[in-house]
Amino acid sequence: MSTHLLASTLLLGAVLANAAVAQSTTDATAPVMLDRVLVSGEQPGPGMWKVMHGSNVLWIVGTHSPLPEKMTWRAKGIEAVVAQSQEILGEPRASVTISKLGFFTSLMLLPSAMEVKNNPDGATLKDILPPEIYARWLVAREKYIDGYNTEGNDIERWRPMFAAAELYSSALRQAGLVSSSPVGKLIREAAKKHKVKFSDVNYEPVLRDPRAAVRDLNNTRLADVDCLVKTMERIDTDIRAMRARANAWAVGDVETLRKMPPNDQRAACEAIIRNAPVMKALGQQDLLSQVEATWLQAAEKSLATNAVTLASLPVARLVATDGYMAKLKARGFTVREPDADE
Repeated sequence: MSTHLLASTLLLGAVLANAAVAQSTTDATAPVMLDRVLVSGEQPGPGMWKVMHGSNVLWIVGTHSPLPEKMTWRAKGIEAVVAQSQEILGEPRASVTISKLGFFTSLMLLPSAMEVKNNPDGATLKDILPPEIYARWLVAREKYIDGYNTEGNDIERWRPMFAAAELYSSALRQAGLVSSSPVGKLIREAAKKHKVKFSDVNYEPVLRDPRAAVRDLNNTRLADVDCLVKTMERIDTDIRAMRARANAWAVGDVETLRKMPPNDQRAACEAIIRNAPVMKALGQQDLLSQVEATWLQAAEKSLATNAVTLASLPVARLVATDGYMAKLKARGFTVREPDADE
């Protein structure tokens, strides 16, 4: 059993879903976009990146989030590649398994971990946020979050970064977007159908005294106001561009994705994670680099041993100047972008 709840709580790395490989670029040079109608129905998505080592090939599907809610992915050529593959690499992540913690340790940790979502000492967002930021939060909450005032909804007691995550997902729904990607599920189903080995690429941190870390986190306020501020700013300014990027992925327009890198609030939220005292206590202040290194090691191994391998990674980290493709090139592998050899 994988304790995503526990790992997210201890590492705070999954608060905004794709934290392990987030791209912290901006849209400063992107053109102002008019409202666009989101594509729907069956769409191809982007072609695949091709990494070569001699005659061995690693094919990589570029994923993206958010995507149009009413779109289905045609996944051209994916099943044929899966059928030829000796191995499928999952997207890199960090997680902790129950077996590594021990049964009784896990039982003791989970009740405490459940409390981490709330501010310590019963504080509310009104107590924590500066007045002008709280006023802005009230407007955003009213506009985007359904049922915030229903019985049992304690969002006003949540830490700002958790409130930010809820606000972001609610705003996506209103814009006709979803944060989930169809890529992973389809690839797993194809791997099962063709009986191809599926390898999770998982960095498992060694936790130092996790019980004490959770206890300390429950009693410590994080400097996470900026995470909520940046999330509100992105919702205010970037919804149109998010829709444009979602359309670009759906129709396979990689060049538009390259020209319109995400204005990603996760950079501010992940800075909170990296700088939190709990990360030092757990011995995990360089989590993102460790996750990336774990995937690169798995990719090199697959290129050395498999004739054909299939993987998936976020497009933003494929086209970035310091992303995965750039690092594979630096290690001597030949890399071709989608349709580059056609």
